[in-house]
Amino acid sequence: MWHVKNSVIEDLIESSKKVYPKEFLCFLGGDRESEEITEIVFLPTISGETSASINVLSMPFDDTIIGSFHSHPHGSAFPSTADKKFFHKYPINIILSLGFKTTVCAFNNDGNEITLDIIDN
Repeated sequence: MWHVKNSVIEDLIESSKKVYPKEFLCFLGGDRESEEITEIVFLPTISGETSASINVLSMPFDDTIIGSFHSHPHGSAFPSTADKKFFHKYPINIILSLGFKTTVCAFNNDGNEITLDIIDN
């Protein structure tokens, strides 16, 4: 089960709210073996109201990136077909819905929902 500190989730929510109503995209760093997310990795992105993208040339060449995070400013926290294709690269992918209720959902690289353990700092 993947673990992440509450402070990391709060920072992801705050960052998403700053670009609202556009989608926010960033990456997650940490330890694949212990399944622990420890940091947010910000890279240059292009955000729109229905999608966000990144230039693949800006991605690190090493294993720094263990997962992805993006927001859905309107609608559910469940992945689209395009999201699921993108998820294949990483073992942990998080979507935040900023709709009527703020919802955080995690998915594996096959697009299946998984449990994310949010721990106190």
